[in-house]
Amino acid sequence: MTRIFDALRKARFHAPPSVAPPPPAPAAPPFVIPAARSQSHGAPLAFAALGEVAAPRPMLPPPALVSLPSLPPMGEDVLREMGTLRVHLESALTARTPRTVILVSAQGGEGTTTVATQFAAALVRDNSLRVLLVDAHARRPALTEWTASGAPKRSAFGAMRKPAPPPDPAASERLRLLPVPDEYKGPGGAITAAVMRQLLDSVEAGFDWVIIDGSPVLESPDSASLATAADGVVMVVQAGRTKRPVLSRSVELLRKAGARVLGTVLNRRRLEIPGFIYRRI
Repeated sequence: MTRIFDALRKARFHAPPSVAPPPPAPAAPPFVIPAARSQSHGAPLAFAALGEVAAPRPMLPPPALVSLPSLPPMGEDVLREMGTLRVHLESALTARTPRTVILVSAQGGEGTTTVATQFAAALVRDNSLRVLLVDAHARRPALTEWTASGAPKRSAFGAMRKPAPPPDPAASERLRLLPVPDEYKGPGGAITAAVMRQLLDSVEAGFDWVIIDGSPVLESPDSASLATAADGVVMVVQAGRTKRPVLSRSVELLRKAGARVLGTVLNRRRLEIPGFIYRRI
């Protein structure tokens, strides 16, 4: 036993000094993405945090609606054709309120503004309808010029074989014109489908029909995309002028953009036989 105690005492006497545990390593700094800098201006680019929602587009002020100086004169034949157009559009857009239709052409000068105005004027002959006519022809706003001058710039409605009965004096009160304000237009007067939809949402309440006078498809890059803001598209084709490949190309561009082409209106057609015989064929 004495030897065991002596061995334990010697081991305790010669034991190495206790070593203190190493201090804990400093915590790693948080991972930070350095702000990148623009090569052109040298200003730091902001990085949106995950889950952050982008700020919504600012709401533009509601536009002002104006009245047409007068309803366009129409003959009985034109009024009858506009009634046929209404029947076809109502059958294609049965569940729409209001029915929003844009009229476009393949190229300029085919009478889109004339047809759009006559169709709107024919609709308001029905006492139960209120119609909004939108001048979306940003580069040549003929309707806006008409309201500013008080008369059509030229005799766009042509001669009438037999004038139709005058409309109810209150018909003009049910037709309103919407010139697209400059605040809604982009560079070069372009109007996007999103802006047009926002514009229509702010004013279309209370209207039964919205008729949009659009730009030519092959002359305005924004025309095909703008057509998607409407429920349907009507192509206006001048008889004897528009070639089939030109019309086919325009319809193809509209459908690729996502627009719904409902049909065509043959404008300024020439009858080789008398009209009363043509209607009996």
